Amino acid sequence: MNWRYLNLLSGLLIFVCVFLTYGLSYGQSGCGCPLPGQCSPCNGGISKLTLAYHGVIPLTVRVYDNSSMPFIGVVQPGTNFDVIAESGGKFSGTDVYIWIGGSFHHNIPITCGGLSFDPTTNYGWFTIVSAESKDGGTLCCSTNNGANNPPTIFGCPTDIQVVAGSTCSMPVSWIEPQTDQCAIFTSTHSPGTVFSPGTVTVTYTATNSNNKSSTCSFNVTVIDTTKPVLVSGPAPITLNADASCMAVATWTAPTFSDNCTSTPLITSTRVSGSSFILGKTDVTYTAKDVAGNTTQYTFSVTVKDVIPPTVTNCPADVVLTVTGNCKAKASWTPPTFTDACPGMVNVTPSHNPGMDFPVGTTEVTYTAVDLASNVTQCKFNVVVKDQVKPVMSGCPQDITVTTSAPPGAVAVDWSLPTATDECALASLVGSHEPGATFPIGTTTVTYTATDISGNTSVCSFNVTVGWENASLDIVQLLTPDGNTVNDEWVIGNIEKYENNKVIIVDRWGNVIYSATRYDNERNIWKGENGSGHLVPTGTYFYTISIHSGPSVFEKKGFIEVVR
Repeated sequence: MNWRYLNLLSGLLIFVCVFLTYGLSYGQSGCGCPLPGQCSPCNGGISKLTLAYHGVIPLTVRVYDNSSMPFIGVVQPGTNFDVIAESGGKFSGTDVYIWIGGSFHHNIPITCGGLSFDPTTNYGWFTIVSAESKDGGTLCCSTNNGANNPPTIFGCPTDIQVVAGSTCSMPVSWIEPQTDQCAIFTSTHSPGTVFSPGTVTVTYTATNSNNKSSTCSFNVTVIDTTKPVLVSGPAPITLNADASCMAVATWTAPTFSDNCTSTPLITSTRVSGSSFILGKTDVTYTAKDVAGNTTQYTFSVTVKDVIPPTVTNCPADVVLTVTGNCKAKASWTPPTFTDACPGMVNVTPSHNPGMDFPVGTTEVTYTAVDLASNVTQCKFNVVVKDQVKPVMSGCPQDITVTTSAPPGAVAVDWSLPTATDECALASLVGSHEPGATFPIGTTTVTYTATDISGNTSVCSFNVTVGWENASLDIVQLLTPDGNTVNDEWVIGNIEKYENNKVIIVDRWGNVIYSATRYDNERNIWKGENGSGHLVPTGTYFYTISIHSGPSVFEKKGFIEVVR
């Protein structure tokens, strides 16, 4: 059989590949072996073999003996198939040869006299289930089918670990073990079973016809590595401290979801409604699922101190009188500052008790700043008064001048007075300056000295301006007879004083003539009364008023009218 050796190598390669890929199948539930009392002798040779296929995929199988091919066909995993001799009713050799596809797989020795087909013996992927002789009857399995010993289980899977997916539970598959006898094989789980997170022991039990059994166990562990997922959580919280320098914070606790646990175990470092001290405090929530996976969510609670320090005993204004050098020493009890929150309050004064203060009002400020930079101030004034008036000297005496010049054109000069003060003179102000022009009449000139405390002293004198009588040339005779001599009353120089008024009355005081801006031309008396008739001969009285600023100069006399 040269072809057997030529294809041996290729058959072995196919066997190794398929074995590594698919492994051994689940053992048969029974081999059909008869009990020892039911066995028959083998005289005329083997006429039929029943083989079991332990592979995991359908295969095309050919079985040869020395002279023929008694079987060809597709066999399914875990099934039995019959090989029937074709040469004179029995197999022609001592072996049959199994080919898979076009490659040699294994040979099975068969003899009639000393046949020993043991279900514990594997011929590649095949075992002998039963054999029949040409003379009839069924041959027995060797050693009573091995039933006196517990079945041997081989190919037991090692422990399996898988990672849970998003749905938490996972289907798990494995290659099932086999037994070396015709035994009933049971299992607590089958490949493809869906397992939840945790460890489950899978046990296979093989029990033979003599009730001998063996077990094979391995663990299937589903590991949950997915952490809980945050659904929602509070934002950072900022609060103002109350009078106790703390604040109560409330919030809605965060929520978490998990792929395996409907509600993860949630713990937190603080709970809603807790009191928090000044500053920033982190609050951490931890969600833990049944597999011990944890997710944390942290937010902050910040408590701010917005309450400024409190001041007590803020001094009232301090009022003093100058004691010397135009200064005064002021004393007071400093104010007291306290703060609701612990920590130092930094107090800064603008002035300290016992300092000298100048004349006037000085504001004193105490500024208190707490650790949170909140500010409170205490303010009061130190008022230093100077009650001594300035001293005036060199005040001019009254001045009297006369003039024949027009009103308002008289310039008067004098020496300025002086003023001194023990502190400081603020101003010396005069109502007029030397060289100023004064009107006819009396004008009071005043100088006022004021010190920095508002104390005043006054120096005053009068300037009187008078007219010389000769300034007006007044004619005292009027002869309105039409001869052009003394027909009109001419007042010499009156045209120089435009702001004038002339009134003439009779002896009984009746006004017979009145004129303003008398100028000897347009405005001139011609001896007539108000009706335009000449007045009778007699004595008449005049009043000439000349205005110069606020002053009025009057000239009075009489005039004789002769007709």
